[in-house]
Amino acid sequence: MSVLLAVPAAAQSDYKPGYVVMPQGDTLQGQVSYRTDASGKMIGFKRNGESGTTSYTANDLSGYGFPGDRNYRTRTLDHADSLAAEYVFMQELVRGTLSLYVYKGTFFVEKNDNPDKLHKLYITKETYVNNYGVTAQRDINHHVRTLNTLMQDCFAMFSKVERVKLAEKSLVDLVKEYNSCIGGAEEQTTFKESKKWFAIKPGLVGAISHTSLNFSATDERYIHLENAEFNTNTHPTFGIALLLNSPRINENASILVEGRYFSNSYQANPSYAWFESYYDNNIEIELAAVKLTTALRYDFAGKTLQPFVNAGGFFNIFSQRDYKHTQYVRRTQSSTPTERNRDDENFFGKMQQGIMAGAGTYFNLNKHRLSLEARYELGLDLHDQAAVNRITNALDSDTRTVSVLLGFYF
Repeated sequence: MSVLLAVPAAAQSDYKPGYVVMPQGDTLQGQVSYRTDASGKMIGFKRNGESGTTSYTANDLSGYGFPGDRNYRTRTLDHADSLAAEYVFMQELVRGTLSLYVYKGTFFVEKNDNPDKLHKLYITKETYVNNYGVTAQRDINHHVRTLNTLMQDCFAMFSKVERVKLAEKSLVDLVKEYNSCIGGAEEQTTFKESKKWFAIKPGLVGAISHTSLNFSATDERYIHLENAEFNTNTHPTFGIALLLNSPRINENASILVEGRYFSNSYQANPSYAWFESYYDNNIEIELAAVKLTTALRYDFAGKTLQPFVNAGGFFNIFSQRDYKHTQYVRRTQSSTPTERNRDDENFFGKMQQGIMAGAGTYFNLNKHRLSLEARYELGLDLHDQAAVNRITNALDSDTRTVSVLLGFYF
């Protein structure tokens, strides 16, 4: 619970060493909020040596930034006459003869011979009828036409513009090459250049997990499972993890790839009467698997404690899936039971898929990270379903797991 409460608190205190640039050109050093508000037009600033926080809008500043990291400049956003133009903070990716910006996921370029004119880079869809008389859609690459017009003073760029993707790395590389082509390389600044485009942080992870196994049946073939109450299972798991992200694009978002090994055992002894016969059952289940998890993780602010949340999916790939079932049938309550062997080595599928969500916090230790996380996992059909059973819902099964995980990232 304390982890979840820390998440909004961290968002409120997301300040890093930075600077603001006043309209007159003066630069003030201090602590700057790492995110703007939802409209992209307001930030918080704490001047060095002062405790008070000042809020600035894009009307008040020429820009702000963080040394060696992001830089923002105030630009005029024109809504193509649908709304009045407004001042906003745009993240500056490259500054030079041709400058590149991004604002709320949309890229803009600006040439220094017309510094107040922003050119939006975008793609639209066009509906047309193809040669087979079928209505289809195709992309209209407005960004290619815009860039060709702005870069026409460097003939070598034309073929490269045709292949450019509407993505940060592709556009940054293109703009840098153009500025170098026309002799502006020395006057060019690329922000976040010290940050990697791609980074991998490996780690070890262990957990204590509490898992329940559940069945629901509408077919008399599975009545023994409908009546079974399996024990819950507390068991250890362990494995490795990788955090993949692009610090250059977003330091806070990463992809978690994790592999953990676990083994479970379940027992149940359901008894019931069915059509004037009496049934006693002994069911034993042994499962062992490697759990492969892929999730999107988002980190919040924090120096020593850094909360995070993640959500994604997983696959359990089973190395053991034993299903032992002995059934005892009596015609009367006092008659001698008949023993039936109902073992089925193919009852469980080779793989189970599911969804997961979790929240936790990092403990930052110099260049290493210790993580503590609470996670919930819902595993879908565990048994190997025939197609007809999927249609009739003859049998449903699931696993529900609550885990506490401890990780160490190098």
